[in-house]
Amino acid sequence: MELGDLREDGGREFVAQHLFSELEKNSRYIEYRSELPSIDSFLRPVKQTFHGLEMVSDTFDDRLNTREMWLEIGNTLLRVHHLLPQSRTYHDAELAYSGSRDSEAENLSAVFHLDKKADFDLVAILLQKIHDLAARLVFERLGASLLGDLDQSDPEWERFITPGKVRKALSNRTGNPQVAALSDEEYSTLLNILDELRKSDDGTKLQSYRNKFVHRIAPSVDRTDLYGHLQDRRKTPIVGEDGKAKGWTKGFGGRPTIPQYFFLELYDSGVRTLSNYVENLKRLEAMPRFGPEAVDGSAAAPA
Repeated sequence: MELGDLREDGGREFVAQHLFSELEKNSRYIEYRSELPSIDSFLRPVKQTFHGLEMVSDTFDDRLNTREMWLEIGNTLLRVHHLLPQSRTYHDAELAYSGSRDSEAENLSAVFHLDKKADFDLVAILLQKIHDLAARLVFERLGASLLGDLDQSDPEWERFITPGKVRKALSNRTGNPQVAALSDEEYSTLLNILDELRKSDDGTKLQSYRNKFVHRIAPSVDRTDLYGHLQDRRKTPIVGEDGKAKGWTKGFGGRPTIPQYFFLELYDSGVRTLSNYVENLKRLEAMPRFGPEAVDGSAAAPA
């Protein structure tokens, strides 16, 4: 096996230990994945039946798009189901070299940390996407009628379809014929599902974390040496006994020693958020009108 150009001072040792660590972490992958909720029901084949006149009606698009949304949700869940436990195994590999005196321990620990973050950060993004997809599914099944006439000539028109806007639009039950057609049971169950998807504390924590690493300087996780840190520009006034400002104090050049997040806490939030999504998506899937087959009917899953 040719490894190409390697640095003389430890290159071969780094590659060998990295390969053995990859083998060891893969042995834990199945264990961590088996602890996640099953997503099998979202990956099943779906058969839809259409009547002749339905093929030329708006209902055709409503039902077909609903099925396609379930396909996208299933594919996204499958990615989360793989990346989440894999990030956990990278965390184990990183810890194995933390504090080790091995000549390549520092390099291996840093590499596995970056691998861990690469997988978990994508999980945080995909979990938010699943929430968005659930709202889009409801939007499509109700004839794309919830948000008025969106300008689909705008390349970014889809970004206006958010969980918050969809939930708010559903409140206008009498003003929208599509929403008015829902039975009382369907309507209350649908609102409850959307509310449960939104109000998870773990989901809120992950969203805050995702917003930081996507839009701002990445927050530190487990360690601070691999992350940037901006200086705090705030000045603390020095006030004399007479109540007047005498000056100010400010730190210079310091770096934090405590990380903003700990991975295992983020991981647990990810697992609980995934479990919450799977539970409520199964409830949505069980509603005939909003399930993958998208059949019209008033039967709904129990709330």
